[in-house]
Amino acid sequence: MKIISGTVWALLLTACSPAPSGVLAGAKHAPIEATSLATADIDASHGSIAGLRIGMTKDQLVATGYTIIERLVMQEGDEYVVMDVSLGSDAIIECWFDDGRIERLRTTAEGMSDDKGIGVGSTLAELKAAYPGGRLITGNEDGRRYANFVSHSNVVFEMDMDALPQACFHDESGCDTRPDLRVRGVVMHSGPAG
Repeated sequence: MKIISGTVWALLLTACSPAPSGVLAGAKHAPIEATSLATADIDASHGSIAGLRIGMTKDQLVATGYTIIERLVMQEGDEYVVMDVSLGSDAIIECWFDDGRIERLRTTAEGMSDDKGIGVGSTLAELKAAYPGGRLITGNEDGRRYANFVSHSNVVFEMDMDALPQACFHDESGCDTRPDLRVRGVVMHSGPAG
């Protein structure tokens, strides 16, 4: 079912999108009118943010007609191709590629939310109410700090690390979090994140 709906989505996307100006190697393409952020949602069931979805190829992404900037990122010893897609109004979706397909989407843009109304700017209290089985995990791995709210889905909510005491990154049990701690980024993975 996912393969069929994904194929239909790709065909519609290709048929309804303007042709990109230039070649992918140019890394920047002609902009089209941006999608309204009011309709650009985080959809965990379809693995998409603002209509961009996990599993899309570079060609499918370019066919959307959005302005795209390609860059290489080293993370944990691996090099990733990341394509930053501009939706306009300072809304950027990072598309992380692995084996020629999007394996991760990330945004720090406000105005997008999931079906529970959660998105960038939501509080920890709102996250806990929307996802009672979820939990905040904090720590320090290879010198990189993290503070994420996971809810046993393919969506991870990155929290504002600057608002947390240093103890949170050394010992999770010593982390005193405030209910007004805010989401600063949303990440959609290709599989459940915890």
